[in-house]
Amino acid sequence: MQLAELCDSSTGYIGEIESGKRFPSVSMIERIAGALNIESYFLFKNEPINFSFPDFSIKLAPSQKREILNRVNSTLSKVLDDF
Repeated sequence: MQLAELCDSSTGYIGEIESGKRFPSVSMIERIAGALNIESYFLFKNEPINFSFPDFSIKLAPSQKREILNRVNSTLSKVLDDF
């Protein structure tokens, strides 16, 4: 839900990306990367992304941050494995 808010998107759309039902558009990939304060290409790496979050107006617990990153990494890995 928080990633959807940061990307100005619906929770349903982000959920479909996370579950592998949809692949994000280039624009959405850029928005996700922007929300996470990383370069877009990091979302396509086959290794975990280790970085610190900037100070968002929406405060996330460290466990929530890890969960979001794990889901994004997992979903993108599944999608890329299907290519």
